[in-house]
Amino acid sequence: MSAARRYKDITGGMTDAVARMRRSDIEVAARLESALPEMEEAMRVAAERAALSELGVGLQWEAALESLWGEHWMTLRPLPRPDRRVAPRDLDYLDAVVAKRYETLVGLIRRRPVLGRR
Repeated sequence: MSAARRYKDITGGMTDAVARMRRSDIEVAARLESALPEMEEAMRVAAERAALSELGVGLQWEAALESLWGEHWMTLRPLPRPDRRVAPRDLDYLDAVVAKRYETLVGLIRRRPVLGRR
């Protein structure tokens, strides 16, 4: 086989491979484009859910601070920033944990004797 023939065979194989890759890329792009509206909707729902969770936690934090306002010995701090690594599927559980801890705090404040406060 001549060098020219080998060159043509090699470049022809590369041309075929590039054409297959382009067809595959077009198919993948079409699948991704068709899935895009569903993904955008899921992201919108997740963002809404995260915003609701953030609002709820903020309200409970403010209520907790109000409950502790008379505790002069305690250093009250601002609300920590949200952890953006939390998966949206975990928000219901974490919201329940926050609510339970708030209820525990309020229960402890209510049970404390009035005369024991300074």
